[in-house]
Amino acid sequence: MMFGRVDAIAVPIGESISVGAIRVTIYLETGRTIRTVREIVVAPLRPIFTTADLAWHADQYAQETIGTDLALEGWEVIGGGEIPEVSEGEVARSAAYGVRKR
Repeated sequence: MMFGRVDAIAVPIGESISVGAIRVTIYLETGRTIRTVREIVVAPLRPIFTTADLAWHADQYAQETIGTDLALEGWEVIGGGEIPEVSEGEVARSAAYGVRKR
């Protein structure tokens, strides 16, 4: 059995946080490697006013990636944390999700 951790980051594309596109990158860390599972540019699902809104987007796409892309590889969630608070100017992150693969 393998264990890993999934995290995502979200950054606005452009000079303002309230722009029309976000780059979301989802990572899987297994202890042996860290790999980018998915990197996408998307329109916001809801308005973005703060970095907390960006972190919410990172978390939504992390969950979606676990449930689709990683599930196809045999990974399943075994636990998750809270979305970390982020100060203005810091990179917005998702909650960390523990995953396993049999």
